[in-house]
Amino acid sequence: MLDQLVRKLQRIPRTEFSTEIQLCRAMPPRIRFQGVQAARINRAVGQKTGVSVIRFNLNGRWIEDNKIDPNCTILKYLRTTMMQPDAKEGCAAGDCGACTLMLGEMTERGIEYRTLNACIALMANVHERYLLTPSGIGRAGQLHPAQQAMVDCHGSQCGFCTPGFVMSLANLYQQTGQYEQQSALSDEQIHAALSGNLCRCTGYRPIIEAAHKMAALPACDVSEVSARNGVQTFNPQSDVPADGSPAALQDVDGRRLFMPLTEEQLKALLRDYPDACLWAGGTDVGLEITQRFKQFDTIICLNRISTLARTQVLDEQLWLGAGVTYSQAEHELADLFPSFAQLLHRIGSRQIRNMGTLGGNIANASPIGDTPPAFLALNATLEIDGNHGRREVAIDDFYLGYKQTVLQPGEYLRAIRINKLQSSESLTLHKISKRYDDDISAVMFALFMDVQNGIIKNARLACGGVAATPLRAQKTEQALIGQPFSENTFLQAANFIGQDYQPLSDVRASKEYRLQVTRNLLLKSYLELTAGQAGGAA
Repeated sequence: MLDQLVRKLQRIPRTEFSTEIQLCRAMPPRIRFQGVQAARINRAVGQKTGVSVIRFNLNGRWIEDNKIDPNCTILKYLRTTMMQPDAKEGCAAGDCGACTLMLGEMTERGIEYRTLNACIALMANVHERYLLTPSGIGRAGQLHPAQQAMVDCHGSQCGFCTPGFVMSLANLYQQTGQYEQQSALSDEQIHAALSGNLCRCTGYRPIIEAAHKMAALPACDVSEVSARNGVQTFNPQSDVPADGSPAALQDVDGRRLFMPLTEEQLKALLRDYPDACLWAGGTDVGLEITQRFKQFDTIICLNRISTLARTQVLDEQLWLGAGVTYSQAEHELADLFPSFAQLLHRIGSRQIRNMGTLGGNIANASPIGDTPPAFLALNATLEIDGNHGRREVAIDDFYLGYKQTVLQPGEYLRAIRINKLQSSESLTLHKISKRYDDDISAVMFALFMDVQNGIIKNARLACGGVAATPLRAQKTEQALIGQPFSENTFLQAANFIGQDYQPLSDVRASKEYRLQVTRNLLLKSYLELTAGQAGGAA
């Protein structure tokens, strides 16, 4: 009966907000058990039926549900099952930020939060975590400083984007510790926090003013909200049967979601489901669901496998787990590869970088992925694992064609290894896009060079957006190697760009523009290196 009503509600036009709000007040969720005792009850039910339970804290309430569609996004679940419309859907593509929420995870330092785009984030993201929506960040009878500042500074007009801006500001407030020591935020901090939120009404000035004003308002720690019913920690092993294989979350149509905790569990699942959708950050998987309406029968979530999210600094190499997020990589790459770290600031928004992974960007095999050209230029080695054993593949050999790789059914990308830069080596990266933040590249340019005694000993040039796969410019490279490090050498090498690349024209750029801008970036790289400014992500 309830499921029928939910489906009926899904057909309500989005303009009928008043009706939706009235219904949300009257309708309970399909499953809403609260408290420690209820958690024990639900775990017992899961053990009896062999079905796992998604459990999470929503605005201070403990929620458990064992009938969630694995393809269900957080936003859809909140608006159709929880009847909670305070998060908005603007684009369903992770571009506008209207759906921004805060997701917290218990650590040794307490609950730590990050923002995400709920429109493309699947419900597996919230399992055993703390989810905050705009209606849950304040205290009883008191708005959160981000909300109050938006009111005081008139930062909202039509209001549709406002919930997302509020959540980005609230997360900035929390991460900078303003609830403990209220200090002024810099414009750089504010702009970075809001880079994934779009508004067509205000012109952003009052929103930025609101960000500055938050520090002057009464403090609020959102961790208090998340822990309203008492901080409860979960034991992930409780979902793992005695045989070591994780149970599946199954919806009524038989679709399955697995959340393994170890690579051994992952391999066991791949033996049974070799063609399952492997999901780490889920940004591209989310787009398949929301934009192309694809439904995956079996999803294996990788973001709870700790070994895939590790980084190691070895003697001559940096080892990056395939599950390392862009946000994590920003810190890991800052010292060894500063130009790479700067580039990551241009990939998506903060919300996307908190979700997306390096391995996912490589394995997705998109011709417009931003990190593959950089890894191609650095001659990265990829570790591939699975039930047929572990193997290493040079990234040059990884891509076979458009959206095609050497990965076989039952295999997964485990890690990326790159050599540290020596004193004579450099990495120059440039991203060309219509919008500075949160936009897809028209051209992604990556150049590695080894210059010794004024001679180019080695060069690796790779670009994205100019072919069916991320691709090296080998003829251009040969025109550089062995030649003097001079402007004339680079000008002569630029003549070979058209032989290496035959790009297409599309909505982002014409083929002529792509070729010309690639030639220009090659010369720009020389000028930067000459000036001692190698590596700025332009």
